[in-house]
Amino acid sequence: MNLAKPDSLYNYGMKILCFSNEVRQQTGVGWHRVGSEIYYFQNDFIRMVGKFKKTHYTLTFTHTFEADNDQ
Repeated sequence: MNLAKPDSLYNYGMKILCFSNEVRQQTGVGWHRVGSEIYYFQNDFIRMVGKFKKTHYTLTFTHTFEADNDQ
């Protein structure tokens, strides 16, 4: 929550960026894209900027870590 852009690349297929020590050890790549059920949408929170009302947006996603003790 607390995002301010009215649209996001998450609405067009971009995934969440995640770092995994386990994946880095196995493949050499630590940062990689993950996640499913990724949604970016306007929520009900309004903030005042001067005399203008600005809306907030929420990003939600699902991710299951593959290794139990990964960092």
